[in-house]
Amino acid sequence: MIKCVVFDFDGTLVDSNGIKREVFFEIVRDQDPGGEIVAGVFERWPLADRYEKTRRIAEEMNERKLLPAHSSTEEWASRLANTYTAECESAITCCAEMPGATETLDELSDKGLLLFINSATPVEPLRRILQLRNWTHFFREVYGVEASKAENLEEIALTTKTKPAEIIHIGDQYDDKHGAEEFGCHFVAMAACNSGPVNEQSTLIIKDLRELPGLLSIIDGETS
Repeated sequence: MIKCVVFDFDGTLVDSNGIKREVFFEIVRDQDPGGEIVAGVFERWPLADRYEKTRRIAEEMNERKLLPAHSSTEEWASRLANTYTAECESAITCCAEMPGATETLDELSDKGLLLFINSATPVEPLRRILQLRNWTHFFREVYGVEASKAENLEEIALTTKTKPAEIIHIGDQYDDKHGAEEFGCHFVAMAACNSGPVNEQSTLIIKDLRELPGLLSIIDGETS
């Protein structure tokens, strides 16, 4: 029986994938008005997190002599990462939720399931976003990019004393699927508009989070 439901955040609970990409272009618009540098970084390092992407952007800006005199690559990488985090936090706080998000979180919580976030976003800004969206009370704990998806799932299992078969992870990116596979729990691909491409390789797929409670009942029936 499923006891823990673990959600990715961007593209799974909130419609923010496009926002997170666009902010990279916005934070260096003055130095890279055509977006060539940022687009190149996305092409060469598509799976990099915000810190590696901003570092690569700063390195490319330095090579093209676009940084102010006496500025270091490290300084600019840190500045860009901080600006990126602040801009994303502001935009994602107000963006649309994915179909059925609040309704489903409320229903699962009422059923006594333990809900968690397992995101590629740093924990502290993620907690602020959850608080501003009035979602904090739904979640037992929030896990972020400070550890891998599989490591976070292992920590959830340890703290809740649950087995992998009692945990389900919902996400829209390949790292969500790979993390669930590495850990050994169930995985459901979120395939709503603007979600990631992971549904192409998944067997359990939803397009609306309101489909999730019924899917959980089916999984429980198959494993009972």
